[in-house]
Amino acid sequence: MDKSGLDRLMVKINNDRDEIAFSELFDFLSPKINSYYLQNGLISDNAEELTQEVMSTIWSKSHLYDSSKSAVSTWVYTIARNKKVDFLRKNKDFKYNEYDIREFLYQANTEHKNDKYEIRDQVEKINKELDYKQRQIIKMNFFENKSHKKISEELEIPLGTVKSRIRHILIKMQRIL
Repeated sequence: MDKSGLDRLMVKINNDRDEIAFSELFDFLSPKINSYYLQNGLISDNAEELTQEVMSTIWSKSHLYDSSKSAVSTWVYTIARNKKVDFLRKNKDFKYNEYDIREFLYQANTEHKNDKYEIRDQVEKINKELDYKQRQIIKMNFFENKSHKKISEELEIPLGTVKSRIRHILIKMQRIL
């Protein structure tokens, strides 16, 4: 579905409370949102619950969407990100499943079981390839659970730079492994 199709559905939802339009939007967006949560380390149950919350928010706050400010997908993923941050803050004891993170990084090699020596070698490989600043950003984001905005403030670099660096580092890590 293209941008104009999503915009059309949002107009129907906002103006007419059109349930059919919402159903179409739901069918298109919910698998993408759920996948976003799974790729960010949430277990399936939590991902599904947060996806439902996002879709509920879209329905109840459709009047807040402004197509002149952002695309529907941008607005929706902002809601999804905020729900994820709220979830993680409420569940401070939440731990990322390290196996899931490794599995995500090894997408092409999921049948391979890693023993502790292989994992140690992989961590050493990553440490050699990433410089101090790259390791610092990854640590702050994934292990200290800091938001991109908080990292930006602490390192005194633009928010967009933090986001692009994290994306580039993850791509580099996938290539290393």
